[in-house]
Amino acid sequence: MLTSVSGMPWQPAVQPSSRTGNEQALAQALPFQPIAAASGASAQQNSQGSTSQQNSEDNRKEAFAKLMVMLQNPDVAARQQASVDKQQPSDALQEFRDYMDKSPAEKIKEKYLQELGLTEEEYDALPPEKKALIDEQIAQRMQDDIESKALAKLGQQAQGAQQSDELKAIAL
Repeated sequence: MLTSVSGMPWQPAVQPSSRTGNEQALAQALPFQPIAAASGASAQQNSQGSTSQQNSEDNRKEAFAKLMVMLQNPDVAARQQASVDKQQPSDALQEFRDYMDKSPAEKIKEKYLQELGLTEEEYDALPPEKKALIDEQIAQRMQDDIESKALAKLGQQAQGAQQSDELKAIAL
């Protein structure tokens, strides 16, 4: 047995498998531990181990009790499953579906009104002259959108034709 300068007995550190990360780091930094500290730490670990074992045992018993209730009352489990199946779709899902159901013109109108800072109700409350101006701008945006899509499609077709011509030239 080794003794320290202060006269306290020391013994080599034994590393139990249930040490926490801090305890392991301390044990690696100090190759020897005081005997009193080692016995106190092991007592604390034993009490923590029994608490966690008790908690896991309680959880196991609770799960088993729930299983027994479900097995004894199969109609309750069927009713619970039916109530889960009948749940309403979430608000976000419903909003998405509503948005996807809108026509492209409605989507453009909604986007333009948002840019102007108007709601649909405020738009409806506008005088006919202002509504006509907004409708004209919306129609112009729709026309621009159609033209840009048509040009993009023509560009893709032209690029595809050019690539096929190049492939034919390479093959010959």
